[in-house]
Amino acid sequence: MTDDLRSKYGADTFDTGIKIQGKAFEKRLAQRDAIDQHFTKSWLDYQINGLSRRPALDTRTRLLVLIGQYTMAKAQPLLDETVRAALAVKVPVREVAEIILQCLVYGGHVTVDPAIQTFYRIAEELNLLPELKKSQLPLDGTAGKRNRADEEKKWHKDDVADPRTRLLIDKHGWLGVSTGLVMRPRHHINILHWIDVMDSEFAGMWEKFCYGEMYTRGIVDNKTRLLCMIGDCLAVGEAVQSKGHMRGAMRQGASPREVMEIIFQTSANFGMPVAWHALENFIAIMAEDGRLGEIGNPPMKVETYSK
Repeated sequence: MTDDLRSKYGADTFDTGIKIQGKAFEKRLAQRDAIDQHFTKSWLDYQINGLSRRPALDTRTRLLVLIGQYTMAKAQPLLDETVRAALAVKVPVREVAEIILQCLVYGGHVTVDPAIQTFYRIAEELNLLPELKKSQLPLDGTAGKRNRADEEKKWHKDDVADPRTRLLIDKHGWLGVSTGLVMRPRHHINILHWIDVMDSEFAGMWEKFCYGEMYTRGIVDNKTRLLCMIGDCLAVGEAVQSKGHMRGAMRQGASPREVMEIIFQTSANFGMPVAWHALENFIAIMAEDGRLGEIGNPPMKVETYSK
């Protein structure tokens, strides 16, 4: 059966599918072929020969984005095969784990706990738990290595001048607030103040967990982490936060093409409507920042005909 499918759809296509989807690709291909060969060929051309081989995202980034998206979607079989595929092409096991753990911010315990179980089972099976043990962060994470004076140089001048900044740092400490100011200038202080007015205790807990702990771990570089978070948001249809992370990823060095590629990849895994809505949001960001020329000067929206 394997040789027949390999010959029918092409050895290069088959090998690419194995690289991206692991051993489960062969079963997936056989099932589709048994149902409808024309559909199978169309699917292969779009997702395997097309999207999976485009150069805008390297294999590591593409697989890490998928791991985050499958975690958010609670798609355990797909997560299982993608974790294995990532490990097979030597993506560090610690990075794979990190993308799953980062999903706690937007997916919560209900989403991440099944993914942790899936990942743990694979790590145990492949004897990777000792390696994970060695690469753990200390209990205080990266806090002991941070320098407030250095980080203050990266704060936006409007945030520095905002009287709420000092008040909130005095109340909640600088470690989390500073991360937010660097990552989301002229925005973070607004959301922290918004929560703080309603419940200061919760605001401090939220700030410490998200910005003081999770976003400062440094296991995956900020550019890759934010690209993955774009994918995480798109996987569950979260438009507001995805826009923030699109801009944040580009601030950390991602190209517009990389951001668009995640949107295009999402079309294959979560459908065209999600991707088109995200694309409109991305175009709006590029227009606001005066960068539409970098993506071909597209119209803000596709004109629709109504009679």
